[in-house]
Amino acid sequence: MASSELAKLADEMQVCNVRRHWAFILDLGELDKLPACFHPGASVTVSWYSGTIEGFIERTKGLFAVRKPEEHRKHWLGNMRAEIAGTRAVLETDVQIMIREYIGDDLYDCTSYARFYDLLEKRDGVWRIGEWQTIYDKDRVDPVLPSGGNAAFYKQAVFKGAESGFAFMKLRQAIKGRTVPDTLVIAGTEGEKQLRARGAGWLAGA
Repeated sequence: MASSELAKLADEMQVCNVRRHWAFILDLGELDKLPACFHPGASVTVSWYSGTIEGFIERTKGLFAVRKPEEHRKHWLGNMRAEIAGTRAVLETDVQIMIREYIGDDLYDCTSYARFYDLLEKRDGVWRIGEWQTIYDKDRVDPVLPSGGNAAFYKQAVFKGAESGFAFMKLRQAIKGRTVPDTLVIAGTEGEKQLRARGAGWLAGA
């Protein structure tokens, strides 16, 4: 195998490993290690936050501080696709966001099926994320106890149009007093089309 092919494979592995390390770091609450996955000032947009990585870390610390013993979360990563051009890369990762939390007085298991869309850059020989967007495909919520669950809660979810796949996530954030960013990307929408176009431009050096 040519040295150029080996170098490309090494870059692909390093790019994918940024996300793999991120998942363990965040889920285990090792927030002091999180900056190693991002360039300073990196942009983050998820269901409950839009801003810099530094602000994301501070907000996440607040969420960990008030989490109850019964509440848990895990990010399960699946297929990964990395496109690399020189020192720039676009990484797309299938992810299941699995959360157990209280909504009102009832405990629910909440699962969101999504894709992380990351723009990465290699600086001083190290790959880190410069922009993290999340594309939401669909979600569901199930009461932990078979007899549990509030029927009124389910009736509030709006299953119409492109945002139907984000219905439960949107409702949960509203109940908890969080604002869903206007820049959030829903699968199959013009927002995803524009994000992909921007990613292609990023690879091309724009």
